[in-house]
Amino acid sequence: MHLSKERQTQVGKKHSRKKAPEPAAVVRIDQKKKDRVAAILAIVLGLVSVREGGSVLLGLTTPAYSVLPWLVWYNVAMGIVSVVAGVGMWQQREWGITLALNILTLHGIVFLGLIGLNQIGQTVAMISIFAMLFRTFTWIVICSLLKWKRQSPAGTA
Repeated sequence: MHLSKERQTQVGKKHSRKKAPEPAAVVRIDQKKKDRVAAILAIVLGLVSVREGGSVLLGLTTPAYSVLPWLVWYNVAMGIVSVVAGVGMWQQREWGITLALNILTLHGIVFLGLIGLNQIGQTVAMISIFAMLFRTFTWIVICSLLKWKRQSPAGTA
């Protein structure tokens, strides 16, 4: 059976048409996974803070910049609190979320305080300001993971 030239062209076009791309798969990350990522971030940041600050407090390392002793103590204490908060987040406890929000608030206050001290002429190492900025930003991410689109328990608003 012979097909006319026109018919052959039409048949060829049908087979050569590109299929429309399939829509991208919608990936939903459930709250438990968000809480786990937040917990890992909190625990890792806490352990690093304890390690770094602890080595300065114990005299194992001496930074090449001006150190504010109260800031080192604060970082070590908040590192321990961060690990505790991370455990609470991992277990999806409400107190873990509350602790995370408090840590974020305290870091924000200390960050602004460091900037203020620098502005009035007190010696504050720029690395200390940047480190506190990093901590504050990381806790913004952690709190966002914990709170963003979280479903409230039935019967509460």
